[in-house]
Amino acid sequence: MANDNKYWNLEDFVDSLVVELDKTRETLAIKAINKPLTYTVKDLAIDLNIFPTYDGDQIRFITAQPGQQGASKVNIQLGSITDQQVRATTKISGLKNDTKIDEIEVDPKTKKTLRKMGVSSVDDLKEIEKKQVDIQRASDNEIDYKTLANQIQKSRRSMTPPKVSAVSLSLDDNKRPYLHIKGENFTLDPQYPPVTVINNSLAEVMDFSPNEIKVLLDRQHIAKGDSELIMTFDPYTLVKMNIRL
Repeated sequence: MANDNKYWNLEDFVDSLVVELDKTRETLAIKAINKPLTYTVKDLAIDLNIFPTYDGDQIRFITAQPGQQGASKVNIQLGSITDQQVRATTKISGLKNDTKIDEIEVDPKTKKTLRKMGVSSVDDLKEIEKKQVDIQRASDNEIDYKTLANQIQKSRRSMTPPKVSAVSLSLDDNKRPYLHIKGENFTLDPQYPPVTVINNSLAEVMDFSPNEIKVLLDRQHIAKGDSELIMTFDPYTLVKMNIRL
């Protein structure tokens, strides 16, 4: 319908086309693991009948409708690519330890900008960081890198949540009581030491690792009946449980 015909920029069109081609190349790279590619796209040509406009700052185009006269023609041609070129130039997507950008809670505009830059996973971002590239500057400040980094950490944490398997009461060498908490995925980032609170009182963490935590107990921590234990391991996780001391 004529009302659906909208102006577009050549940059946006080419970016969208490249994104689709990248997706196809990634799919072919995975397929080539088990089956040799028996075909290739020899040539692909796109003819666009368009009307250009220029507002003194930006060139925009609108696609000609059937029967419209006087349109300009733009021809876009894509060359062929072999199966060897696919394997040599394409990173296999969907690896187990990699996080896709689509799996992170970031706004659609950021995802779109990253995809245009060829970034589809957290591993891609790591490679860019190794090259000392400032993503925020490269995207003309369209990407807030600090916010993106926080979302990545939050997403990773959600994939490896802390798990408590056992809680026991023990005595240290000085006969002081402490809680010995065992489990998995407690502290994954060294810059965030765990913080523990028992019955609304801060408790000292004597020792910690990803699999265990030792919490020193004082008198104010011990109460009749159940006691409330709260543990935080980073800005994205909090464990709350009732224990009996």
